[in-house]
Amino acid sequence: MLRTFLAEDEIVVRENIKKMVPWEQYGFELVGEASDGEMALPLIRKLKPDLLITDIKMPFMDGLTLCRMVRKELPHIKIVILSGYDDFNYAKEAINIGVEDYLLKPITKNAFLERLREIRSRYEHEKSQKEYYEQFHREIQEYEKNSSRDFFEGLISGTMDAGEIYGRADKLGLDIVSEAYNILLFTLDSGNAPVGQSETYSEWEAQAREKIEALFVDHPYALLFRSNIFSYGVLVKEQRDRPGENTQVCVDSIRAILEDSPRGQEWFIAAGEPVERLSNVKQSYHTALKTFARRYLYDGHILAYSELNTGESGKENGEKYLKKVDVNALDPVIIQKFLSSGLLEETGSFIRDYFRAIGREPMASMVFRSYVILNVRFSVLSFLKKLGYDTKLFEEGDTEDALEKGGKSMEAAMDYAEDMLRRAISIRDENSGNKNRSILESSIGYIRDHYMDENMSLNTVAQVANISANHFSAMFSQNVGQTFIEYLTFIRMEHAKELLRCTGKRSSEIAEEVGYKDAHYFSYLFKKTQGMTPSDYRKNGKEETR
Repeated sequence: MLRTFLAEDEIVVRENIKKMVPWEQYGFELVGEASDGEMALPLIRKLKPDLLITDIKMPFMDGLTLCRMVRKELPHIKIVILSGYDDFNYAKEAINIGVEDYLLKPITKNAFLERLREIRSRYEHEKSQKEYYEQFHREIQEYEKNSSRDFFEGLISGTMDAGEIYGRADKLGLDIVSEAYNILLFTLDSGNAPVGQSETYSEWEAQAREKIEALFVDHPYALLFRSNIFSYGVLVKEQRDRPGENTQVCVDSIRAILEDSPRGQEWFIAAGEPVERLSNVKQSYHTALKTFARRYLYDGHILAYSELNTGESGKENGEKYLKKVDVNALDPVIIQKFLSSGLLEETGSFIRDYFRAIGREPMASMVFRSYVILNVRFSVLSFLKKLGYDTKLFEEGDTEDALEKGGKSMEAAMDYAEDMLRRAISIRDENSGNKNRSILESSIGYIRDHYMDENMSLNTVAQVANISANHFSAMFSQNVGQTFIEYLTFIRMEHAKELLRCTGKRSSEIAEEVGYKDAHYFSYLFKKTQGMTPSDYRKNGKEETR
């Protein structure tokens, strides 16, 4: 509906206009009215209509003055002026203000309705174009951002020296110069089901993902990247005298998006420890990852490394952030959740926290250690059975052997539990990989069959595959070696090159045929990916065939 406001001082004329138009039938909604510009302005500011219909001559504040003020505050509003004054100066001034239409009274019903139809048509076209260009802007930003994926992986792995870091960042157009740095890790994963089983498509998750990625487009001091299949990471540029301040702002911004999550949808944000050198970002990443691993034993959604309560001995006592675990009835759900979505590299940290939560005093008892070992063992076997895995192939000995291995000491129990969980996660990932391959094959087939659809998006394909957009995005990147948008662009460019070589179609026609409404955007991507313009490619292709 096109929200409309009517400003007219003559009550008879105002009522006639209201009655002569079947507003809803024509796609309009009359949201407010006023008898003069002075009364209209505050209402327009509050209601923010899409269309203003106003008389040119009104007491207190005339229509032209109202139009100037409205245009300044709401530049996208459409304005129609009604006037009984056949004066060219009025019309000229109205045009300068940028009104949509200038109609002379008295105006007939049919003429008025025809103008409204034209206005609505222009409005819908402009709205569609605006949304389209906004989408392309996001895609351009995403395309540029995805090209820096390998850079961030190298940054957090510590495989690049300072010179290489700054050199690669300069080539990618990344402004990474700062006084200090920090790493944030966060997840939108539900954490309630084995990977690949009930990671079903979620409209909330898809929308949250889009909002988060939009949040970090052109962000002044934070760069978003994918950390692994379960999480995102953010490189935050900090100030040396106020370390952590920008990190907290980012945390608050992410929380504002995620805190309205539906029941059953879990999320977690972990903040690392700031470092002063870019070459030391690896350390910040490790502290963030260590904090991130605590999400299974923490009641909240947000945790910072500084909250892990590192004592004088250098060992984290964990009293502040760990859940109160009932040593008489250890909840197997904790282990089940970790097995569902935990990472292999998190296993050691998780086990240390798990045993710390139980406490050294009860674990000093061999009887209780045996209970804990059995709890871990049966939780793992139960999890693998849910995956459909034959646990006989997993068991290397009976229960007595497990008790003997892990019952010698608390350290031995921890080693046994970590080994069990690591083996189970490896099996889970292998099992998930088989399912992922099937999903990928059908998804790639869908992309190849529908690449020419201009509305094709990651969310579209994820919904068809019935898995979460977040999981699909990570799965696609890890298995195909390209992000979804990179792969879609590759498919479109391959077909565009074929059309350029084999047909005489114009670039605008080819753009539309391969899924781009805008020829300029198509040309931009073609040159970006092929190193030359479409016309140059066509010329070179013809020369090669001579």
